[in-house]
Amino acid sequence: MDNYLKLLLIRHGESMGNKAGRFEGQSSTPLSDQGQWQASQLAKYLKHQFPPTRIYSSPLQRAVETANYLESVTQCPVQLEKALQELHQGILQGLTWAEANERYPDMCAALVATLDYQPIPGAETLMAAHHRAIDWYRTLWQRHETGDVVWMVTHGGFMQYLISAILGCDRSWQIPIRHTALFEFWLLSPKLTDQHNPEHWRIMKFNETPHLGNKIEVVKAL
Repeated sequence: MDNYLKLLLIRHGESMGNKAGRFEGQSSTPLSDQGQWQASQLAKYLKHQFPPTRIYSSPLQRAVETANYLESVTQCPVQLEKALQELHQGILQGLTWAEANERYPDMCAALVATLDYQPIPGAETLMAAHHRAIDWYRTLWQRHETGDVVWMVTHGGFMQYLISAILGCDRSWQIPIRHTALFEFWLLSPKLTDQHNPEHWRIMKFNETPHLGNKIEVVKAL
């Protein structure tokens, strides 16, 4: 069906920062051995899906390495987009939780004491991430049209805001997203006045990892 813009969101494979349990944010580490296996399995699976018109990727190394596996099986060049980066983690970036507790005990105690938003010095705010996701979604529609197939490699934290923007939600939902998980949306123009016809908006995959089989992993969105 060529009358949809087919959009595939992809979380990167496990990075060395993920493996170490760090608040990686916009710091950049390579894929771990596990992450490389995940990305290779992903590429083998997607090779047989709709070929992409464009592949976008966050410029952070873990995302770029994942996207390079996809480029190798599709021959579609990867275009790097800063808008797809993970949320900056401020003074916690690059630290483990134990290291953060040692350096900033009062702030860490406040973070676990309440569900209310606690600003982290130097970090991207949640509202800023929300607006970044909306801006990128609008940019997507400026660059593409129905009939295009767009793949995007991004990050677990930012994906939650991007999914909210795509679905037109008035809030962001916490989603435990596995490494290399897939979210596939088929979309018609957001300018349509008939917004309540479900035939116009289709969710084909939501947080799925068919390429990983039954292999279990601990989900980390750092």
